[in-house]
Amino acid sequence: MPMPLDPVRRRHLQALGALSLAAVAARLRAQKPADPPTTSDGGPFVPTPFVILEEMLKLAEVKSTDLVYDLGSGDGRLVIEAAKRYGARGVGVERDANLVTYSRRQAESERVAERVQFHAADIFDTPVRDATVITMYLLPRLMPRLVPKLRDELRPGTRIVSHDYPLTPWRADKTLTFDTEEKIMINGTTLTTLFYYLVPANAGGRWWIQWSGDVPGATGVAAINQRTDGVEGEIVVDQGTASMRDLAIRADSIRFGLLHGGRLMEFHGRIEGDTMSGTIKARTDRGTWTAKRHG
Repeated sequence: MPMPLDPVRRRHLQALGALSLAAVAARLRAQKPADPPTTSDGGPFVPTPFVILEEMLKLAEVKSTDLVYDLGSGDGRLVIEAAKRYGARGVGVERDANLVTYSRRQAESERVAERVQFHAADIFDTPVRDATVITMYLLPRLMPRLVPKLRDELRPGTRIVSHDYPLTPWRADKTLTFDTEEKIMINGTTLTTLFYYLVPANAGGRWWIQWSGDVPGATGVAAINQRTDGVEGEIVVDQGTASMRDLAIRADSIRFGLLHGGRLMEFHGRIEGDTMSGTIKARTDRGTWTAKRHG
């Protein structure tokens, strides 16, 4: 049978218990997240579910050397996660000042404030040329307006991932579609599509082109018509015109096929401003080529 506690010891234990509960309560208060953000007009803010955010970062292949711009950054979670998980730097651009304030508090709470910035600004007025990765979840009516800005400002090879809405009429390099139960809280469907774009170098215009090696050498003029929704070209050589077959530009690389001298030659090269150069393959024969833009 247990011995009863004397009154002095009972009061001592009760005091210790009260102190322990107070300590627990203090820790819980310290761990409590900041109040959920609202928009400037007091309406609710609906963030992108973390499971979708994770897929966006994976698709963009974010790494520690990247500078990630999130256009319409909301509560800042994407650039914060890019900094936490991959060590990347990030910039969030959001028109709503309430959300920007909240994002900054969250960055401090997650101890990544030195790696991320948040600006209350219009995305169309914000320079993005320093970005190596662009992410977005914007209204579909904004996407066509954004395309010229991204194509003009971003460097070749910059990766872009858009949640749900494509950058019409720009053709995506990849698409990823999957079901996400959390998505139903946003728009009543579980279906999510991510659109991936790799910014191409500017190859449009007329080029003096020449090649030599084991393949039949020649000099000619290449005319490349590069549009947002595709690219095509032709080469005038030996008083004849031939199409540049399967012409493709990916970041600063270019490839195409050319039927010349009864042989199908494969051209691979790099675009560096107003010059291009690379290698040619025609069965077992090899050669090199160069080109300079003149209009």
